[in-house]
Amino acid sequence: MTSRGPGEDHLKAGQLGTADLTASTVANIGPGIDFYFAFGVIAVTAGVAAPLTILAGGLAVVLIAFTVAEFTKAEPSAGSFITYVESSLGARAGVVTALLVAVGYTVAIAGVFTMSGGMLALTIAHYTSWHPLWGPLTLVLTVGAIWLTARGVKLSTTAVGVAVLVQVAIMLLVCVVVIVDRRAHLSAIPFSWSHLTGGLRGLSAGFPLALYMFIGWENGPALAEEVRDPKRTVPRALYMSIAIGAALFVFFAYATVTGFHYDVASIGRSSVPFLTVADHYLGGWAVLAWIAGIVSVLATLVSGANSQARMLFDGGRSGLLPAWFARLRPKLETPVNALLGMGGVGLGIIAVWWLFHVIGAAKGSTDPVGLYAECSTMGTIVILFVYLLTTLALPVFMWRRHRSSFSPLRHVGIPVLGALTLIVPFVELFKPGQPAPYAEFPYIAVAILLAAIAIAFVTVRRHPTTGSGEGTTFTES
Repeated sequence: MTSRGPGEDHLKAGQLGTADLTASTVANIGPGIDFYFAFGVIAVTAGVAAPLTILAGGLAVVLIAFTVAEFTKAEPSAGSFITYVESSLGARAGVVTALLVAVGYTVAIAGVFTMSGGMLALTIAHYTSWHPLWGPLTLVLTVGAIWLTARGVKLSTTAVGVAVLVQVAIMLLVCVVVIVDRRAHLSAIPFSWSHLTGGLRGLSAGFPLALYMFIGWENGPALAEEVRDPKRTVPRALYMSIAIGAALFVFFAYATVTGFHYDVASIGRSSVPFLTVADHYLGGWAVLAWIAGIVSVLATLVSGANSQARMLFDGGRSGLLPAWFARLRPKLETPVNALLGMGGVGLGIIAVWWLFHVIGAAKGSTDPVGLYAECSTMGTIVILFVYLLTTLALPVFMWRRHRSSFSPLRHVGIPVLGALTLIVPFVELFKPGQPAPYAEFPYIAVAILLAAIAIAFVTVRRHPTTGSGEGTTFTES
């Protein structure tokens, strides 16, 4: 466990307000990158009424976010999931959660690293005869993003806020152009249950991807230590960002389906449906939509690195993860080691994946979109375990530590509903008949969970004080 000197293991408080946190969280949700590369599959599985699947995913996220918000109102912590599970269910559960967070989010952000260079390479190839290698571009852009986050949360969050405004403005422009052009053919079909492919079955099939589109909503709680009045600011930004993300996703989905004349088969044949719509309706100005995609990836990379590094930092600070993660950069007080560790492992995942394809150990091309999809899926499955542990932890946490504020509805009923919504993605992801390598991912995730449990028992047995500092509140400025 790390030693705690005065001010040596605390992030700089009071740097961010509600607007900063909301912008950062919306960027982490990724209204551009997630919609560009996920909506086509959702539309194919759910049909014309794909927006209903997105609404269902948003509702599930609200239930889980409510659980995290209740934790934050009581005891804000940069450790987020790690802190809350450990302080509720004990050190072993805390170590398990810390390891799942480290693996799940690092694998997921490796996909974002991939698309930072991948999206730029795709854009260049689309508008020129040059087909650059995406790997070197990914390396340069990822290193640049990590450098920016290391410069301080205020600077990086401000940059992310500008990037969010740019990407959203461009995407809204595309949607407005499409809707105006198709105004004589607008319909409520995309919101009709009867137009879901297979009804509830179609909704369930697209639900895991819809849920994935919202991942990043948990950005705010990890920045709690650097926020002004976190007990109010974090929950407020949490709900605002999810509402903004849901509204944008639904509007983008409606415009895209409308732009394709409600033809799901055509959407399925398009690699990036939103860009296909932009190319068709905006002509040369569609380059703006491609640029918005690049901006969105970079914003997601920076905001995701910020929040994930802080969870790793807190895990190292409390002894639930190696103490090396707890080192802060002097003066700027940023978790530099956590950033470097996450960045190095993420880039390493990309390098190993590329090498496996080169030597023939893995099938398929080295298409960045393919690696993005694989990392996103694998990371999401692991993260779902974290969500489940968090919903189970809230009732115990409130009963043990804040019994005077305990509410059966808020602290048992709603978390149980949140846990129940996770059954659907688990069932869909474990369903037989998935193509390789997706068929193996659920079992790899279970193996990671079992390994984390084994490591947790060994760690706590050897170091009984592991995590004893978790759950302590920090001093607010």
